[in-house]
Amino acid sequence: MKLNERQRALLAAVIERYVQTAEPVGSVAMVADAGFVARVGSVSSATIRNELAELENLGLLTQPHTSSGRVPTDAGYRLYVNEMLRPRAVKPQERAQIRSQISSPASSVEDVLRDACMALAKLTGYPAVATLPQAGRDKVRQVQLNSLPPRRLVLALVTQTGRIEHRVFEVGADLPDERLATVVNFLNQQLSGRALAALRVLDFKEISEGLHGIETLSLASRAFEFVKQSAEELGDERIVVQGLITLLDEPEFSDIRDARQAMRLFEDAGAMNDLLQTPLEMYRPENACAIVIGHELGAVDNPVAQRFSVVGVAYGLGDDVLGTVAVMGPTRMKYADAVSLAPVLAQRLKDSLESLE
Repeated sequence: MKLNERQRALLAAVIERYVQTAEPVGSVAMVADAGFVARVGSVSSATIRNELAELENLGLLTQPHTSSGRVPTDAGYRLYVNEMLRPRAVKPQERAQIRSQISSPASSVEDVLRDACMALAKLTGYPAVATLPQAGRDKVRQVQLNSLPPRRLVLALVTQTGRIEHRVFEVGADLPDERLATVVNFLNQQLSGRALAALRVLDFKEISEGLHGIETLSLASRAFEFVKQSAEELGDERIVVQGLITLLDEPEFSDIRDARQAMRLFEDAGAMNDLLQTPLEMYRPENACAIVIGHELGAVDNPVAQRFSVVGVAYGLGDDVLGTVAVMGPTRMKYADAVSLAPVLAQRLKDSLESLE
């Protein structure tokens, strides 16, 4: 969309003023806007009214009421973030807060994502949300098998992202330590590094070659089935949310009904995974982060979903992308803050996650 220099400056000024005030912006406010005047020179109210009307005709602004000023549309925000937004410098104290908030080495992916979301929410003033890795994309790190008297064993499946699943099962007699060690070594040799999705469809016969002895084969087979059950029961739709209370500070959610609908949205892990799939698909490393605005988030069965914007980054281990961590605020959000802070947080998150390997 081709705008002249004055229209571009006016659109940016309207958006930045609306972000700060949450009030429709009119020509009188623009005449008195020192930054706008410094950029384009002195302009009459009549000229600004004409330009505002043209921006409205182009679908970049809208007028909530006939006698009111204009507010940005999703298309207006999109043009602004694509062509006019400039990330700001990240302050030293902000970097220090990110470093101190996100621990390294990390104890688990869920813990470090909770820390990351907390830091992002505090720094931006908006809710921060992250999708935990889909279980199928997670990998086996270790299988543990220990005696639990009398005549029981406790099996633990530990995944690469720090998930732990336990199963307890009975055995007919006390087991020699040597047999138990043989089975544990066998399971770790065969399963370590396998994706849980592949493990779910793996047959014991495919890996049992080289294992000898009826008792050893029987124990290994039972333990393997419990590992498979654990992999199958790990859920895929899990999220971490921090800073949800900040929504109540936003005029868009001052109505208690809107606030309730927004809260329900953040509590719906399935809906949030669907919403955050869009920035995950849009994310490109060279762009630092993905920005998804309003209706670009797609259809979700919640009336307030498309009143949000998301600024998100992908995270992962090595070359594996595991999920998204994002700021999620009203479309009238401080995009410059989110766009500047998210990549810094993403790098710290990457460093912390790599300590899990």
